[in-house]
Amino acid sequence: MAAVVFKEKGFASATLNDIASRLDTDRASLYYYVGSKDELLEEIVRGVLTGNVAAAEKVAAHDATGAEKIRRLIVEMMMSFDRNYPHMYVYIEDFARISRRESFWAPDILASTRRFEEIVVSMLEQGRADGSLRTDLANDLSSLALFGIVNWTHRWYKPGSQHSPEEIAGTLSAIFLHGYACPPGHRPD
Repeated sequence: MAAVVFKEKGFASATLNDIASRLDTDRASLYYYVGSKDELLEEIVRGVLTGNVAAAEKVAAHDATGAEKIRRLIVEMMMSFDRNYPHMYVYIEDFARISRRESFWAPDILASTRRFEEIVVSMLEQGRADGSLRTDLANDLSSLALFGIVNWTHRWYKPGSQHSPEEIAGTLSAIFLHGYACPPGHRPD
Protein backbone atom coordinates (compact mmCIF):
# COMPACT_ATOMS: atom_id res chain seq x y z
CA MET A 1 0.00 0.00 0.00
CA ALA A 2 2.92 2.35 0.66
CA ALA A 3 3.96 2.06 -3.00
CA VAL A 4 0.49 3.19 -4.08
CA VAL A 5 0.68 6.23 -1.79
CA PHE A 6 4.24 7.06 -2.93
CA LYS A 7 3.13 6.84 -6.56
CA GLU A 8 0.11 9.05 -6.01
CA LYS A 9 1.70 11.70 -3.77
CA GLY A 10 5.40 11.29 -4.44
CA PHE A 11 7.78 10.03 -1.78
CA ALA A 12 8.67 13.52 -0.54
CA SER A 13 5.04 14.55 -0.03
CA ALA A 14 3.68 11.28 1.32
CA THR A 15 3.45 10.81 5.07
CA LEU A 16 3.08 7.81 7.32
CA ASN A 17 -0.34 9.26 8.18
CA ASP A 18 -1.29 8.95 4.48
CA ILE A 19 -0.18 5.33 4.42
CA ALA A 20 -1.91 4.50 7.71
CA SER A 21 -5.10 6.11 6.45
CA ARG A 22 -4.98 4.02 3.26
CA LEU A 23 -4.57 0.92 5.42
CA ASP A 24 -7.49 2.05 7.57
CA THR A 25 -5.36 2.16 10.69
CA ASP A 26 -3.59 4.82 12.74
CA ARG A 27 0.01 5.96 12.53
CA ALA A 28 0.88 4.46 15.91
CA SER A 29 -0.16 1.01 14.70
CA LEU A 30 1.92 1.46 11.55
CA TYR A 31 4.96 2.42 13.67
CA TYR A 32 4.71 -0.99 15.31
CA TYR A 33 5.73 -2.52 11.95
CA VAL A 34 7.93 0.16 10.37
CA GLY A 35 10.08 2.94 11.74
CA SER A 36 9.85 5.41 8.87
CA LYS A 37 8.68 5.96 5.32
CA ASP A 38 12.34 5.57 4.30
CA GLU A 39 12.16 2.01 5.59
CA LEU A 40 9.08 1.42 3.46
CA LEU A 41 10.86 2.82 0.40
CA GLU A 42 13.74 0.44 1.02
CA GLU A 43 11.34 -2.53 1.18
CA ILE A 44 9.65 -1.47 -2.05
CA VAL A 45 12.86 -0.95 -3.98
CA ARG A 46 14.98 -3.78 -2.60
CA GLY A 47 12.43 -6.50 -3.34
CA VAL A 48 11.82 -5.43 -6.93
CA LEU A 49 15.47 -4.79 -7.73
CA THR A 50 16.60 -8.12 -6.27
CA GLY A 51 14.06 -9.91 -8.45
CA ASN A 52 15.07 -7.96 -11.54
CA VAL A 53 18.77 -8.67 -11.09
CA ALA A 54 18.03 -12.38 -10.60
CA ALA A 55 15.89 -12.39 -13.77
CA ALA A 56 18.65 -10.61 -15.73
CA GLU A 57 21.25 -13.11 -14.52
CA LYS A 58 18.98 -15.97 -15.58
CA VAL A 59 18.53 -14.45 -19.04
CA ALA A 60 22.29 -13.87 -19.32
CA ALA A 61 22.94 -17.54 -18.51
CA HIS A 62 20.79 -18.77 -21.45
CA ASP A 63 22.51 -20.27 -24.46
CA ALA A 64 21.35 -17.61 -26.90
CA THR A 65 22.73 -14.76 -28.98
CA GLY A 66 23.28 -11.37 -27.40
CA ALA A 67 20.36 -9.95 -29.40
CA GLU A 68 18.03 -12.72 -28.20
CA LYS A 69 19.13 -12.13 -24.61
CA ILE A 70 18.36 -8.43 -24.97
CA ARG A 71 14.91 -9.30 -26.34
CA ARG A 72 14.27 -11.70 -23.45
CA LEU A 73 15.50 -9.11 -20.96
CA ILE A 74 13.08 -6.51 -22.31
CA VAL A 75 10.26 -9.02 -21.86
CA GLU A 76 11.41 -9.69 -18.28
CA MET A 77 11.59 -5.97 -17.53
CA MET A 78 8.08 -5.31 -18.83
CA MET A 79 6.69 -8.31 -16.98
CA SER A 80 8.32 -6.93 -13.83
CA PHE A 81 6.68 -3.55 -14.42
CA ASP A 82 3.36 -5.39 -14.68
CA ARG A 83 3.83 -7.75 -11.70
CA ASN A 84 5.37 -5.13 -9.47
CA TYR A 85 3.18 -2.16 -10.23
CA PRO A 86 3.50 0.46 -8.76
CA HIS A 87 6.72 -0.66 -7.05
CA MET A 88 8.73 -0.32 -10.28
CA TYR A 89 7.21 3.13 -10.80
CA VAL A 90 8.41 4.20 -7.35
CA TYR A 91 11.90 2.75 -7.91
CA ILE A 92 12.39 4.50 -11.26
CA GLU A 93 10.76 7.76 -10.16
CA ASP A 94 12.76 7.95 -6.92
CA PHE A 95 16.08 6.52 -8.11
CA ALA A 96 17.82 9.92 -8.15
CA ARG A 97 16.63 10.56 -4.59
CA ILE A 98 17.79 7.09 -3.50
CA SER A 99 21.22 7.59 -5.05
CA ARG A 100 21.70 10.84 -3.10
CA ARG A 101 20.58 9.39 0.23
CA GLU A 102 23.06 8.62 2.92
CA SER A 103 20.95 5.82 4.35
CA PHE A 104 22.65 2.53 5.13
CA TRP A 105 20.74 0.76 2.35
CA ALA A 106 21.35 3.18 -0.54
CA PRO A 107 24.81 1.75 -1.38
CA ASP A 108 23.29 -1.74 -1.68
CA ILE A 109 20.61 -0.47 -4.04
CA LEU A 110 23.19 1.37 -6.13
CA ALA A 111 25.39 -1.74 -6.27
CA SER A 112 22.42 -3.85 -7.44
CA THR A 113 21.55 -1.24 -10.05
CA ARG A 114 25.14 -1.24 -11.29
CA ARG A 115 25.06 -5.05 -11.43
CA PHE A 116 21.94 -4.93 -13.61
CA GLU A 117 23.63 -2.39 -15.89
CA GLU A 118 26.75 -4.59 -16.13
CA ILE A 119 24.60 -7.55 -17.20
CA VAL A 120 23.04 -5.48 -19.98
CA VAL A 121 26.43 -4.27 -21.22
CA SER A 122 27.73 -7.87 -21.19
CA MET A 123 24.75 -8.92 -23.35
CA LEU A 124 25.50 -6.09 -25.78
CA GLU A 125 29.16 -7.10 -25.87
CA GLN A 126 28.19 -10.71 -26.51
CA GLY A 127 25.93 -9.58 -29.33
CA ARG A 128 28.81 -7.70 -30.92
CA ALA A 129 31.04 -10.75 -30.60
CA ASP A 130 28.49 -13.24 -31.96
CA GLY A 131 27.44 -10.96 -34.84
CA SER A 132 23.84 -10.50 -33.72
CA LEU A 133 24.31 -6.81 -32.79
CA ARG A 134 26.03 -3.88 -34.46
CA THR A 135 29.63 -3.07 -33.72
CA ASP A 136 29.51 0.58 -34.83
CA LEU A 137 27.54 1.85 -31.82
CA ALA A 138 28.98 2.46 -28.36
CA ASN A 139 27.79 -0.11 -25.82
CA ASP A 140 27.53 2.45 -23.03
CA LEU A 141 25.25 4.67 -25.12
CA SER A 142 23.27 1.68 -26.35
CA SER A 143 22.67 0.46 -22.80
CA LEU A 144 21.55 3.95 -21.76
CA ALA A 145 19.17 4.02 -24.73
CA LEU A 146 17.76 0.64 -23.74
CA PHE A 147 17.17 1.78 -20.16
CA GLY A 148 15.61 4.99 -21.42
CA ILE A 149 13.22 3.11 -23.68
CA VAL A 150 12.12 0.58 -21.07
CA ASN A 151 12.25 2.69 -17.92
CA TRP A 152 10.20 5.51 -19.40
CA THR A 153 7.24 3.12 -19.51
CA HIS A 154 6.80 3.86 -15.81
CA ARG A 155 5.30 7.20 -16.89
CA TRP A 156 2.51 5.72 -19.00
CA TYR A 157 2.07 1.99 -18.36
CA LYS A 158 -0.53 0.61 -15.95
CA PRO A 159 -1.57 -3.04 -15.65
CA GLY A 160 -4.71 -3.73 -17.61
CA SER A 161 -4.08 -0.93 -20.08
CA GLN A 162 -4.73 -1.16 -23.81
CA HIS A 163 -1.47 -2.98 -24.55
CA SER A 164 -0.25 -6.04 -22.65
CA PRO A 165 3.26 -6.14 -21.21
CA GLU A 166 4.13 -8.80 -23.80
CA GLU A 167 2.96 -6.58 -26.65
CA ILE A 168 4.85 -3.61 -25.25
CA ALA A 169 7.98 -5.74 -24.82
CA GLY A 170 7.68 -6.96 -28.41
CA THR A 171 7.35 -3.42 -29.74
CA LEU A 172 10.21 -2.07 -27.61
CA SER A 173 12.41 -5.01 -28.60
CA ALA A 174 11.68 -4.49 -32.29
CA ILE A 175 12.45 -0.78 -32.06
CA PHE A 176 15.64 -1.28 -30.05
CA LEU A 177 16.96 -4.23 -32.03
CA HIS A 178 15.74 -3.37 -35.54
CA GLY A 179 14.67 0.28 -35.58
CA TYR A 180 11.40 1.80 -36.65
CA ALA A 181 12.23 2.73 -40.23
CA CYS A 182 11.28 0.41 -43.07
CA PRO A 183 14.26 -1.42 -44.49
CA PRO A 184 15.51 0.01 -47.81
CA GLY A 185 13.36 -1.18 -50.71
CA HIS A 186 10.49 -2.24 -48.41
CA ARG A 187 7.22 -0.37 -48.78
CA PRO A 188 4.62 -0.83 -46.08
CA ASP A 189 1.17 -1.91 -47.24
